[in-house]
Amino acid sequence: MGRRRGMAAGPVRALVVGDVHGEFGLLAEWAAVARRVHGPLDAILAVGDVEPNRDEADAAGVHGPAKYRTVGDFPLVREGLLDLGAPLYFIGGNHEPWPALDEVGHGWWSDGVYFLGRAGVAEVAGLRVAFLSGIHSPRITDVPKARRDTVRERTYYTGEEIAQVSRAARRAGQVDILLTHDWPSGVAGPHRGTPVGRPELRALSECLRPRWHFCGHMHHRHRAAIGPTEVVCLDHIRSGPAAFAVVERDPDGQLVLVENVVDAERPSANCSPGSAASTAG
Repeated sequence: MGRRRGMAAGPVRALVVGDVHGEFGLLAEWAAVARRVHGPLDAILAVGDVEPNRDEADAAGVHGPAKYRTVGDFPLVREGLLDLGAPLYFIGGNHEPWPALDEVGHGWWSDGVYFLGRAGVAEVAGLRVAFLSGIHSPRITDVPKARRDTVRERTYYTGEEIAQVSRAARRAGQVDILLTHDWPSGVAGPHRGTPVGRPELRALSECLRPRWHFCGHMHHRHRAAIGPTEVVCLDHIRSGPAAFAVVERDPDGQLVLVENVVDAERPSANCSPGSAASTAG
C-alpha cells in the first residue's frame, strides 16, 4: 500500500502523529510544515484517537461525554477541501466511531485515508507496520472470546487480537514499526499513583522486536527503549511538535527517526485549529 504517485527516487519518509481527535486542520498544517522542512511524505501514520467522523451518525458512535462527540474537520478531508499531503493510515483508539469502523472494516475509509484495522501487519510505503487498535479492559482483553456489544466495549482490544498480531508478524518477517494506542508497561513511572502502560503490549513489543514502537493515548511525549526497540509516545496534536515524528528509510535500508520534526518552522498564526473535538485520553 501507499507509495506516492510519481515519487522521485529517494528515502521512504513517513510522518507519525499522536492523537488527532478530529482536528484534521491542524494535521494538514503540521504535515505541510514537515514537508517543507524534510521533503515529500510517502505516508502519515496515526496511533489512534483519530476520530475520522464523516457525519453526525459517526460522531454519535464515539465513546465519551456527549459534548466531545462532534464531527470535527474530517468532512473537509473527505470532500477534498483539506489536503493532508500524503495518504493517512490509522489505527483506532478508545475515541473512534467504532460502530462505523467495524461495519466497514479495514480498507479505504475515504479517498486518501486508510483504516488499518483492529490487528495485523501491513506494508505501508515500503515499511512493514504491525498494529493493534484499542485499549485494555480486563472484562474484554482478559476473557477468551469476549463479546463487544456496547460502544464502550468496542474501544477495547481482545486477547485474540494480540495473538493475531504475533501470528501475522511471524508470517510477514521483521517488523519495522509497531503502532498501538496505549503505552507498553515499564517505560515510565506511575501516573497519579497508577501504573502506566500495559504488560501485554510490552510482551508484544518484545516478541516482534520492531525498530520503533509508536503509541499515544496519554497526551504526553515520552521516549524509552524495550531491548532493541525504541518506544516513542506521542502527544495530543494541539501540543504541536511533541505530537509528531518522522521516520525515514534511506536507500541503504537503514531506518532512522527524525526527532525535531517541525521545530524549525511552525504553521502560520491563522491556521485553522479545527472544531472543538474530543481531548479526552
